[in-house]
Amino acid sequence: MIKQIIASVMITASVCAFAQVKVVEGTKFTTDANLETDEKLVLADDYNSYMFSAINIDGLMRNVFPHKKLLMRKLDQNGSLVDTYIQDYANKTNGVLHNYLGSQQIDEDRFVAFTEEYFGKENRKEVFQHVFSKKSGTFTTKSIAKYTIESTNKSGTTYVVFSENGKYAAVFNDRYATKKTDNINDALVLDLRTLTPLWNKEISLSSDYVEKSLTLTNSGKIVLLRKAAGWKESYKIEMVSNTEDKDLPFDDKYIPEKLYAISKNDSDYLVTFGRKNQAVTMGGSTFGTVMFYDIKSGKAVISSTNLAGAKDMNDVKVIKTIVKGDEVLMAVQQEKISRPMPTAMNRFPDPVYTLDVGVLMKFNKEGEVKQFVPLGSNPSGRRVQVIESGDNLYVSGFYPKGAFGNTGFSMKSFDFGTLAPKELTLDYKGRNFFQNYGFTDGNLVQFVPANNKLLFLDKNGKDVQMFSVYNFVK
Repeated sequence: MIKQIIASVMITASVCAFAQVKVVEGTKFTTDANLETDEKLVLADDYNSYMFSAINIDGLMRNVFPHKKLLMRKLDQNGSLVDTYIQDYANKTNGVLHNYLGSQQIDEDRFVAFTEEYFGKENRKEVFQHVFSKKSGTFTTKSIAKYTIESTNKSGTTYVVFSENGKYAAVFNDRYATKKTDNINDALVLDLRTLTPLWNKEISLSSDYVEKSLTLTNSGKIVLLRKAAGWKESYKIEMVSNTEDKDLPFDDKYIPEKLYAISKNDSDYLVTFGRKNQAVTMGGSTFGTVMFYDIKSGKAVISSTNLAGAKDMNDVKVIKTIVKGDEVLMAVQQEKISRPMPTAMNRFPDPVYTLDVGVLMKFNKEGEVKQFVPLGSNPSGRRVQVIESGDNLYVSGFYPKGAFGNTGFSMKSFDFGTLAPKELTLDYKGRNFFQNYGFTDGNLVQFVPANNKLLFLDKNGKDVQMFSVYNFVK
């Protein structure tokens, strides 16, 4: 009897180990491609997944134009649309303006989005959090911050940033200021697990510098990159929390353009993308440097890369960070920003963001860039997606003609230690599935480890279709 049980277990294990990859196509559904932005596939489990999107467009026909909405579409196990939940975050009072600030999944059940409204006639600005629960199928809205503004045109700028570990969100209100007024800003850091303030205070900053970039550490501290006002080429990095406000010293010959905070072994670090401060032309080789900064010790290690070429480093976007032991891997991309021409229906169109080059960049124990693996060109502007499973990485990206014998937006596996690539193939309908359908955007890709299933939404204009790849990791 025991032998039979053992044999049965071994047969089952063998079948599971060699289970064939299976693709399930969901029924197509439509979205409004001209209105919806920041689309994300979220809250995925064995049974359902959800597609989030935001409509953040102002229009003249405010009673007809669906311009301020949060949408959550529920998809079943096969990827077919079963329900849509809509939260209208617009105050219909004439003259009240609104803005979508950002969003993130909190846990397996909840997703949070942040919006603001500002009203010059009442000299007020207000920030709201909208929490969606898949258990209840509802949005819950709460006002979390109120600020006084001078007017609609002098309302300042509100930013929402999330910590890399997903535990915290920072609402930073950069107040409108002139040379004659003090530079005072408002900072609120929320613990996303409880949706309660971790700390909240006014921050007084020197008026001879202006804010250029900010990030939030995994311990809930805000780090600001500030540039000297005027033409002076001078920068400073300042860290603030509920108990401290201090400058973080670094080599003044280095010009940081973009900040990103990570942690390793429970210590906070900064990765800054920038350039060396030398008298060179815009095409000079000083662009594309990366600084790995230990906040506790103040030690900085600067490495040269081929990331930016002749560009500046304002447009670097970190897609994913993976820390294994003393090594840190980052998947990053360049981001292009274009501004559409105004129309009668939309006099102030939102900028359009598209992603350019993707690379894998690994730092060693000392903080040096040890490996730098370009993922090819990206003419379609798609986002690199990285899935981690054990020591293997699964990376989608655009590969030019001749690379691995193929062309197209496909998926490859990488060994974390060597970053040696291997193309993934799946014969489906007579073609390689990964190149046939591609990946519209990394936000629309999810991996469900519990049942070894890769989900992605293939988007073609208004048409969206879910594909489920079972037994993805072999």
